[in-house]
Amino acid sequence: MTIYIESFLLQNILINLALLRLVYVSLRQKTNLFRLILASIFGSIFSIIASAYLNNHYIINLLKVICASVIIIIAFKQCFKNFILSIILLFVYTFSFGGIIMSLAKTSYQSNFGIILSNDINLEAICLIIISISYIYEKLIKNLKFKIKSNQLIYKVELHNGKHRLRLNAFLDTGNNLNINGQPVLIVDISTYCKLLKKNLVDFYLEKGQTVSVATVSGASQMKLIKIDKLTLFINKNIKTYNNSYIAINNSSIFKDTNYQALLTPLFL
Repeated sequence: MTIYIESFLLQNILINLALLRLVYVSLRQKTNLFRLILASIFGSIFSIIASAYLNNHYIINLLKVICASVIIIIAFKQCFKNFILSIILLFVYTFSFGGIIMSLAKTSYQSNFGIILSNDINLEAICLIIISISYIYEKLIKNLKFKIKSNQLIYKVELHNGKHRLRLNAFLDTGNNLNINGQPVLIVDISTYCKLLKKNLVDFYLEKGQTVSVATVSGASQMKLIKIDKLTLFINKNIKTYNNSYIAINNSSIFKDTNYQALLTPLFL
């Protein structure tokens, strides 16, 4: 069986890089792409040297552990506890990856350093797919963590005005201290205003009334201010009620593509 050294080296680099990426997304240790590639190259060179010059399986297995340790040291900056976890995960992913490849193999060849497999599926393509999936997974995890944090700041609010009642989600804006004479003000969008008061956009823009100045990082703006009969805030199992509460109507699209329709000031809590 003919094995080309450049193909063997490239495959090992990609395999090592894929495994290190999986370790990284699992533990989130401090690293960068250069360190991961450098560690992958070191592991690949070690594989070539071991397969060419070593025959004793005990020595090879010992050197594998040493090599894995050096790879982890090169790839990540971490404490000793995370170093041990990284090595364990590296071997877990290695055996898992090896099992998948062996199940797809057509033929195999025993070398000094391990089994060399041959199949109709391009191994480089598999490694690149795994590396790509690791980046996608990393982005999804970041987005999921952000969603979880955001959802912890979302409260149920019920607005009452006459016979009309409307329940919606309100996001706790920790930097928002909007109030009228010490009374907290809820910021809602135009859609909420129209549903609650049973009016349309023309009524909103033609109707005269009190306004409130709201300062943001992009500057100050005026929001129309109205008073409703009652605002009910649900905090876990507790309920707070505010009679004759003020709401400010935002006519921009700040709530677009969000799962909330209002901004809540900490003064409500």
